[in-house]
Amino acid sequence: MNAPRLLLLSALLLPAAVTTAAEGKARAEAGPAAGGTLVVPLAGSLPLQPAPGMFADGDTSLHDATVALRQALRAPENTLVLDLSGGFAPTLAAAEELAEVLRAERQADPRPARRVVALVDGLDDRALVLTAACDEVVMSEAGVLMAMGLYLDSWYLGDALARIGVKVHAVASGEHKTAHEAFTRNAPSPAAKADLRRLVDGLDASLLRLAGRPPCPSASLAAARAEAPQTAERAVALRLADRAAETGDWLAALPEPVRWQQDAGTRNDLGSLAGLLSFWRLLVDGEDRPRHPRVVAVVELEGEIVEGGDSVPGETIAGEDTSEAFADLAEDERVVAVVVRINSPGGSAGASDRIHHAIRRCIAKDKPVVALFDSVAASGGYYIGCAANEVLVHRTTITGSIGVFAMMPDASGALGLLGIGHHAVGTGPRAGLDDLASPFDDERRRALEAVIAATDHRFHQIVARGRNLPIEQVAALAGGRVWTGEEAVANGLADGFGTLAVAVAHARARAGVAEQLPLERLPRHRGLLARLGLARTAAGVLPARLRLWADAARRRAPTMMAWTNLRP
Repeated sequence: MNAPRLLLLSALLLPAAVTTAAEGKARAEAGPAAGGTLVVPLAGSLPLQPAPGMFADGDTSLHDATVALRQALRAPENTLVLDLSGGFAPTLAAAEELAEVLRAERQADPRPARRVVALVDGLDDRALVLTAACDEVVMSEAGVLMAMGLYLDSWYLGDALARIGVKVHAVASGEHKTAHEAFTRNAPSPAAKADLRRLVDGLDASLLRLAGRPPCPSASLAAARAEAPQTAERAVALRLADRAAETGDWLAALPEPVRWQQDAGTRNDLGSLAGLLSFWRLLVDGEDRPRHPRVVAVVELEGEIVEGGDSVPGETIAGEDTSEAFADLAEDERVVAVVVRINSPGGSAGASDRIHHAIRRCIAKDKPVVALFDSVAASGGYYIGCAANEVLVHRTTITGSIGVFAMMPDASGALGLLGIGHHAVGTGPRAGLDDLASPFDDERRRALEAVIAATDHRFHQIVARGRNLPIEQVAALAGGRVWTGEEAVANGLADGFGTLAVAVAHARARAGVAEQLPLERLPRHRGLLARLGLARTAAGVLPARLRLWADAARRRAPTMMAWTNLRP
């Protein structure tokens, strides 16, 4: 089952790159030169925490990509080529961060002779956000323009479950808290339709502003969407690209010498004894990073929020070990401040609450915390983030969804279809509250409504305290409503916009530290199991979202969910 998610139709398969980074590296290995060219490959989805693998770390992380971009912009070459032809597929927020890094670095070092050129094969909405910050866009003659806008795709299982005798009942904190509808209905409610329409329109307005280039009239993007897909020739005519070229010939004509920046992703060297020994230590002990005397800690939280003590970096955020990590940071004398990056649709309300208060205790130890929201920081993700001293977002961030819900499946119909009888006795009117074989009645609904109301009120109080807002204003923004980053700043749920560099600078300023400090990224990947992409959890290798529901299903008491089913 695919839960509702925001998709870019431009993520359809694009033609393969005409030339590869390896072919380009073979052309020139010369050192830096002021009159030369530096080519920077940018590819993959650029997650906060790439899923660990056996022989490599998979996709380049967003952090590594921004570091590579900054290093390239500070290099002496006058021509910088951003090679996006190898499968550039980040989220909109990640593309926005790269574009802001590009603009900020060029403003800090405004060399008149330098130009930044984007080399693209396929040109989609995400690439347009980054190319808007470039001087020139060169597109492969065989490339395809896939600027198609945002698209919402939803699936509903209510009727399908009913056919096998299962009915899922839900109690939510407001009509806008609609994540449960994927299991309880066969179509979105009117409130869900209206909310999602408003959210998509708001995100699209931000996208259109971010993707606009000075030589590109606003009508060009509208025409690109109406006619998509289109050829490279049409992209040039619409002024979304500056020229179409045969990529190999164009690369051969770049100002010499041409230097290729090394891929920022980690690759294990298995061709030498030293590399094999290093790889073995990595399998057994996990990552080994240098320890500096003074650091700013960057905690990257990505995935569903689950109960238990074993997070899987990039997949799940577990309440126990994440809270312990913040407790360790609070006591670590080397750490002067903390930035917590969040890319999460939420999950368990209990785990979210535990992490929230761990951050508050870290702040109480004079360790300022700045939260940076990436693609999505909603529901439980927002619950965690609002604990920080300051909240920064991207314009295309999805956030808010303040509210909770609980679901209880009723399998009595399935048992009847199978001819299975059921009889139970108890010592109290609610002793069988979690009995899936008994019909969902008014007593169960009243029980869930009471605990939902109490949990939701606590969520409102948490936000009011964290954001210094009147409780009445929080209530008006809550009820499950989702907001874009721009709306979050306008209504007080966030303080402003920023990249990681901005968040780190604000954290240092709050700590009264003027000098630049090394960053210490957390969590670290652990040893063998993490390298294999496994976790020490009862659910084993289940995908993150299924693991979230599996954890909820195995608990006897109803689980309060602070979760949204929106994905960028």
